[in-house]
Amino acid sequence: MGTRRLRFSAFMTAAYARLRAALPPPPATIYVFYNYVPRGATMPYHVIGQPLGRESLSFNTRDTEAEELVIQIDSWVDETSGKGDKPCADMMDEIVWAMTDATVPFTIIGTPTHYDNPYLLFLDFANILKDDTEPGKIIRHGTLRFRAETAPK
Repeated sequence: MGTRRLRFSAFMTAAYARLRAALPPPPATIYVFYNYVPRGATMPYHVIGQPLGRESLSFNTRDTEAEELVIQIDSWVDETSGKGDKPCADMMDEIVWAMTDATVPFTIIGTPTHYDNPYLLFLDFANILKDDTEPGKIIRHGTLRFRAETAPK
């Protein structure tokens, strides 16, 4: 077996590709994704980041070193109009659908080997919070965490 490598960048690239394939493209929609938020970005927008990785406890065998990779997608929505959690929840629901849609391939390409996801890609955590750090605005901060069990092809 080879040396272990974390595939954070490749996993995030695969997530971007999956979301771009499944959701309508910007600028006509509310699905704008960033890895970091540029100054002056207007809500709503979504941030893909917060990667986490560890050895898989579920899928290791004597000849396969499976890994568990986790990413977080944060949704930021200005709710000053007073519509509550619904707009944020609806966007998050579409993101969950796009990420977990089994009809769209989810391939993690790494060096020197390709990783694929024949085992599992699922929603691990979801939450919506009210963010009152900007005076005069009601901001909803949605958090989605996805977990993937991966192994080399």
